[in-house]
Amino acid sequence: MEELTGKLVAISPSLANDPLSKQGKIGIIAMADLKTDTVSVGFSSGEMGKYSSDALLVLKDKRDLYQDIMTGVSDMDSNTFKQLLDINMKQEHADYGHQLAAMNIALNSPEALKRSTVSLEHHLSINQGNEISHETSFER
Repeated sequence: MEELTGKLVAISPSLANDPLSKQGKIGIIAMADLKTDTVSVGFSSGEMGKYSSDALLVLKDKRDLYQDIMTGVSDMDSNTFKQLLDINMKQEHADYGHQLAAMNIALNSPEALKRSTVSLEHHLSINQGNEISHETSFER
């Protein structure tokens, strides 16, 4: 299972009920209990919030995002295309500064956000499926 502690996430701007009112803000996962679907997210303000995995957004895998950009170029405007390429280029760097900049670009454009992120819940289900298929291929 993927290590989640320290991963950058954005609180979904469409989250209806957030006691901290952090919709559209970026935080870092401090703890995750996937059995209860409770993810503790820390913010630069020092506040800590608890969210379900479907309320948190992560950037798509850089290879998947690049493929989506190239196959979807005909149905997006040039500004969205540039933003997505910029996000993708920043993903080439593993440091927090580049990852934070990529997430900020996504959050500043509803179309880029929709195209470049997935919920943490979806991300975990994809990774779990990949791990299972990877394990099965070794068992053969």
